Amino acid sequence: FFFKQKTAYEMQRGLVGSENVYKRQDNKFGEAEFQAAAKELLENTKVYENFPLKGLFFYDIFSVLFEPRFRTLTFKCYLYLIQKHFAGKFTAIGGLDSRGLMIGILLAETLNVPFIPLRKPGKLPGEVVSTTFSMHYGDAGFEVQKHLLKKDDKVLLVDDFTATGGSYAACDRIIELAGACLLYTSDAADDTPCVDLGGRRIIKKKK
Repeated sequence: FFFKQKTAYEMQRGLVGSENVYKRQDNKFGEAEFQAAAKELLENTKVYENFPLKGLFFYDIFSVLFEPRFRTLTFKCYLYLIQKHFAGKFTAIGGLDSRGLMIGILLAETLNVPFIPLRKPGKLPGEVVSTTFSMHYGDAGFEVQKHLLKKDDKVLLVDDFTATGGSYAACDRIIELAGACLLYTSDAADDTPCVDLGGRRIIKKKK
């Protein structure tokens, strides 16, 4: 992969600061391996019917993160997608409360970039930027600490599964209100058949 020369700002905030990490990744993990891994992860993800409400299906990512081999495959998939779609394009990784927090902070550590938590209302101290949105089973909201974002930041957002895309759209609004720019990434099974209630179309428009 080609990486452009860093500017002073990029050196400071970590944009294209992950090239050495990419070079250390398994060169044998290409598109075919990604498709096979994503398929296997989906097949081994437990699905709970009528949770959290009747008529809904809950895809439990913890059922694959529990197993060391599946956990390794999950993060290989995320790193492959980031390398494929976003290498050199972001300054920080944002993780959505709650599962995206765990995934995002590990990816940020691996890629050596700042991590920005987007949390449910009332969980963060200091000055925050907030928004609310409608989900397919009710209303929800996110907040981000304003001091974590700088004007030229480009935040790569990660979560586990994509449903309606409402949470991504809400995070887009609050990050832009804070003066930064949001880049979307999807779940570890992007570009494969997966649970999707229309959110993937929103994400692809943003890309």
